[in-house]
Formats: sequence, structure tokens, C-alpha cells
Amino acid sequence: MEFGILGPLSIRSGPSAIHLSGDRNRKLLAALILNVNRAVPIDRLIDVVWDEQPPATARQQVQNRLGQLRSMLALDDTGQRIIRHGTSYVLEAAEERVDAFRFRAICAEANSTSHGGEFERAIGLLRDALSLWRGPVIQDITSPTLNAEKSAWEEAKLRAVERLVTLEFARGHHSVMIPDLHAWARQYPYHEKLHCHLAEALHTGSRTAESLQVLARLRATLRDELGIDAGQEVHELESRLTGRQEEFTAPVDVPVNLQAVEALQRALTETTRALQLLQILTG
Repeated sequence: MEFGILGPLSIRSGPSAIHLSGDRNRKLLAALILNVNRAVPIDRLIDVVWDEQPPATARQQVQNRLGQLRSMLALDDTGQRIIRHGTSYVLEAAEERVDAFRFRAICAEANSTSHGGEFERAIGLLRDALSLWRGPVIQDITSPTLNAEKSAWEEAKLRAVERLVTLEFARGHHSVMIPDLHAWARQYPYHEKLHCHLAEALHTGSRTAESLQVLARLRATLRDELGIDAGQEVHELESRLTGRQEEFTAPVDVPVNLQAVEALQRALTETTRALQLLQILTG
């Protein structure tokens, strides 16, 4: 039996997909898969199923549902099982049977390979790892209790994306990355670095106008939806693409001393007149 959490929850036995009915059953299994081979306290499983105010029978209900999941796993002969350790439960399974852990293992191999100088092989491995993703982590299951685990895997994906982009750009493969970067920018609309990578790839392919549009849309999205300005990297890239070598600094409210400004203007005027007179006297 194989489990998928990089996208909607997926359970397969050989070539056949297994449908697990019941939202609470799916939440319990997802919590155990996210923590495969690690003990999950029953109180946490209760929180996964009922985000707040669980019923008085919550503990018994969870135990009953875990029994049903045990029976489902027993139908498969690949060794997965749910066992109890005191007040905790563990899904025992080979990590290679969970897509997220296969993803992590392939990424580790890619990093080792790139450090050894085998960049093309590392690129291939990272693409294999990212191909395991079918969407956001367990996107069909809503449980605030699982958000931390879900975010951790999303961060791992972004690190793999960043590593792939770095390797591909270093090989001069900017145009190759444009379709992928478009897709990732849509998936992560607030991620400034991905948008900067997309803008850079477009610019390298002589599509500077499009690259500036990407950055303009990002700034508008951040402003309109989050109420924030884009960061320094976005401003510096825009300056470079438009040929303006200005340094980005955050706006600061500085009080203006009008008397000092007027005095400076008078001094500059007098200095100019003095230079003109010196030029006349010296020919």
C-alpha cells in the first residue's frame, strides 16, 4: 500500500486506488501519514478531528476509527500497520511508500550530487522530486492542527524549487525555466523571489517588457491584498531592468528645516558666482 499527501490524500494498493470514506477517517490517516513511524498522542488526534470543543465521546470515537483503519491496512500485505504505544498511535510503514518521504530522499540525493559537481544529474533528480507533487499538501483535508506539518513540506518544496532554479540558471537555461516559473508564480502569488526569478528569465530571453509586467503585478498584488510594499530585491531588479542604478531604501519621514535649505541655496549661488569671477580673472 502506498500513500500520497503531496496533493489530495491518496491511497493505493498496487495499481488500484482505495477510496477511504468519512472526513474524520481521512483526517486521522493524514495525521498518521504526516508523522509516519512517529508516535502521535491521541489528544492530538482528537484535535485533528475536532478543531475545538470535541464531544465527550471523542476518545472512544477516535479509537474506533483507528480500529477501522487498522482493518483496512490489514488487507494489504506490504507491512503497514497502526500500533498503539500507551496513549499514542504510530503508523509503521516504509518511508519510500509515502510520496513526501520519497520526495525528501530524492532531494537529499540531488544535493549530494550537486556538491559532487554532477549538476545535470542533480537537475534531473530535482525534477523527479518535484514531479511527485500533485497540488498543495493534503489539499482536500482542512485541519488547523495539521497546518504546521503542511507548511513544513511546502517549505521543503520551495527549497527544492530554489535549488533547481539556481542550477538551471548557472547552466544558462533561463528560457527552459520560464513555463515552470510561470506555474510556480501562480501557485505562490506572494512569493517575491519566484517572481524575481521569472522576471530575470524573461529578461534574459529579450522579453524585458514582460518581466517588468511580472514585477508590476507582484507589487500591485502585495499592495492591494496584503497592504505591503515589495521588498528590496524586487526594487533592485526593477532598477536594473530599466537601466536605473538607484539604490532602494525604505521611505523615511524626515523633518525638513526650511531655513537650512534656503541657506544652502544661497551658499550654492554665491559659490557659483565666485567660480564664474575666478574664470574671468584667470582667462
